[in-house]
Amino acid sequence: MSRKAKLLIIVLSFLFLGWFIFQPLNDIGIDKPYAQAPVSGQEITASELNEFLNLWSRILQGPLKKHIRQISLSSGSKYPQAISNWLEAQQWNVERFFYDEERIHGLVNCVSLKDNLDSNIELSKRGQSNLRQIIEEQRQHFELCEYSEAEMALIKANLYQITEIFAGRAIMDKQ
Repeated sequence: MSRKAKLLIIVLSFLFLGWFIFQPLNDIGIDKPYAQAPVSGQEITASELNEFLNLWSRILQGPLKKHIRQISLSSGSKYPQAISNWLEAQQWNVERFFYDEERIHGLVNCVSLKDNLDSNIELSKRGQSNLRQIIEEQRQHFELCEYSEAEMALIKANLYQITEIFAGRAIMDKQ
């Protein structure tokens, strides 16, 4: 083989390799649950929670923050195109993102309620009889929670971090 042919093959190989490396891999992440629309009652996994908190942190630090506050927790709202485009670029389904937000807020409320209920029950056992009415009210509210024990445990283990991230006082440091 001539020197020109070898050089041409090498150059074409590098061009092909460069093209291959810099092509967007649009199908990566398609198998992730958060790239798909939510199913009512679908539980959030630990990896999805971490991905959500990472995205939420990035949104609150950037120019999309104003959009998030406008539509956050308002079901039925039309999502701004900027949010839709950005979430799709992150391999997230828009409806899934806001489903997760609503579900995580609900879980945070239920976990906090359960913690308060458990604390008040413990105080009541030590003779604080005036807590019985508070305990009963909390128990009634808690019985309305329709989340699994696994999801509740996941949120409880990360409650402080989630609360701080939702409030914008902390960011998710994805490592």
